[in-house]
Amino acid sequence: MSRWPLLGVALAGLLVASVSKAETRRVPAEWEPQAAVWMQWPGRYEKDMRPAFADIIQAVQKHENVHLLANSEGARKAAAEFLMNRGVSVANVTWHIIPIDNAWMRDNGPIYVTDGETLSIQNWAFTGWDGTTGATYRKDDRVPVHLGALLDMEVDDRTDYVLEKGNLEVNGAGIALLNWDCQDQRNPGLTKEEHEQILKAALGLTEIIWSYGHHPDDITTGHIDGSARFINPTTVALADTGEETETRLAEDLRTLGFNVEWYPGDVNWLVGDGYVVAMSELDETLDASLRQDLRRYFPGREVYLVDAWSIADGGGGIHCVTNDQPEL
Repeated sequence: MSRWPLLGVALAGLLVASVSKAETRRVPAEWEPQAAVWMQWPGRYEKDMRPAFADIIQAVQKHENVHLLANSEGARKAAAEFLMNRGVSVANVTWHIIPIDNAWMRDNGPIYVTDGETLSIQNWAFTGWDGTTGATYRKDDRVPVHLGALLDMEVDDRTDYVLEKGNLEVNGAGIALLNWDCQDQRNPGLTKEEHEQILKAALGLTEIIWSYGHHPDDITTGHIDGSARFINPTTVALADTGEETETRLAEDLRTLGFNVEWYPGDVNWLVGDGYVVAMSELDETLDASLRQDLRRYFPGREVYLVDAWSIADGGGGIHCVTNDQPEL
């Protein structure tokens, strides 16, 4: 038997040329070729995150296009001036005036799927983390529709089910990690089988691996991108927190034949074309260790460690405020 039986099934399914487009549907892994990274510029209530945004943009723009959403022309001009004053180049930066509520585009932004020939957008419902902050987020909920128009891509309306991309981690070969607590809270009353039926059919998944548990102060109710990240189709990096959520997931992954790496920092990183942007621990010795791990996880990619603690204070990380667009 293959060491990775689930992966073997997924890869075999992708290689069968005679299957229909629906059967070859998949969500590309983050390390696959990208066309751009999209972000929503922080408004006045999230202004403390702007320096971190500038550092993330400066790293990403060296490798690929950055698209920035702003609420108005005035907001765009102020943001452009802020970036200029921080020494951020205008190279590879494109602005779009689109109504937005917040700066967490990973969750309200699109999920991209491909059938091997075309790339399309899925627009899942976004409810502001189940209304945790008390806001409605109606503008953010429409962002995938706006992007579909901008990119001339088909938009598949999935707004009868809540799915935030921060709680979806894929290996590009039909296997996904999700946190059960989050999906159960966002879509109450569904059985696990019903959740899996919806997600597998829409995303082209053959297997879902569930994580359980979350910190009570986590407004995302345990988004998976704060705990576990695929670093290749058969290996998962887990946040080395010592918490039961991660230790239980590690056991489940090993049972299924996956390799597990324990990362001693924030796994909420962004992987792009030729680079990785991750959280700095603001300690030279610790950062040297993180760089070593990330270079081992993603060989040949430039590693950028940025001070994103203002984003962490807001409840997320670098991955949470970025939304990568695959390249077909």
